[in-house]
Amino acid sequence: MKRIKPMSLWVTFAAFVFFIIFISYTILLVFYYLLYQIRFPVTLQLAFYKPPVFLFILLSIVLATAISFWAGKHVFGPVATISDAMTQVAKGNFNVHLKYSGRVGELREMSSNFRSMVHDLGNIETLRNDFVTSVSHEFKTPLASIEGYATILQNPDLSYAEVQEYAKKISESTKQLTNLCSNILMISNLENKEIVTEKTAYRLDEQIRQSVLILEPLWDVKKINLNIDLDHAIYYGNEEMLMQVWLNMITNAIKFTPKNGDISIELKETSEALIISISDTGAGMTPEVQKHIFDKFYKGDASGFTDGNGLGLSLVKRIIDLCRGEITVHSEPGTGTCFAITLPVMSA
Repeated sequence: MKRIKPMSLWVTFAAFVFFIIFISYTILLVFYYLLYQIRFPVTLQLAFYKPPVFLFILLSIVLATAISFWAGKHVFGPVATISDAMTQVAKGNFNVHLKYSGRVGELREMSSNFRSMVHDLGNIETLRNDFVTSVSHEFKTPLASIEGYATILQNPDLSYAEVQEYAKKISESTKQLTNLCSNILMISNLENKEIVTEKTAYRLDEQIRQSVLILEPLWDVKKINLNIDLDHAIYYGNEEMLMQVWLNMITNAIKFTPKNGDISIELKETSEALIISISDTGAGMTPEVQKHIFDKFYKGDASGFTDGNGLGLSLVKRIIDLCRGEITVHSEPGTGTCFAITLPVMSA
């Protein structure tokens, strides 16, 4: 059975207006007819039935119907266009261009909001595709390494030293996958948050010292000189989240600082904020790299940012944003890098 196509919104509106007018004049005509049947004086009857009266009724119906059709088409026609565009978006087409040049304020606002929505959805889809591509690439590299070394280990002629070396490579790749999964899950969790929960008051300077001690195996093997100057500071926030910041920031500083280099960590307290700076004497960054260091999976150029999975600084940035803080970077190639984190002083 063939499905009957529904009428357009503006046609329905015009038909409704016509129906109202038709009913109104029908009632009026019935009234005239009854008036005639009651046998009112002839002069009164002629006054009601003069030709101009019927001509006026006919012209009113035609004019009102024409106006309703015109108004309906110009008001509800764009609504149908927006509906068609929404159908295209629902099918995954984010390249829909909608432009309304009429004078109806609500329709102009609706059109503008629709364009903003499509633009945001397109950006989200692009980010999603980039995210999937990046994650797939990041997983592929260590998995290929594990598969390769596992295949080599099946050779019975390997020496004990070779077996130990290849097993170590597999262990390192496994840790890389574990860190990648942990960072992805943590970022996903933080991006769904709008406020920081589980806040406590604690010594921020002691937390930074603890993170330095945790990373001692990394900076000790490179004989890095640490210059630590931390004011006594109490911070009210999520202790576990902030610990991730210091571990990531100090790990990065150690990673890009050469042997016998220097790393400086300072904490200064003002009446309004806590300012933490972490600087190193590494290779530094170009202005182009600095623009993207907080982007997910960004690893920069060949000067050193190709290691890791490119999620550490994205995680740091998200945590600082949730804390209503700010993180900035100052760096020049060959002179090292300095990150400054500002945390507002919050009371319990």
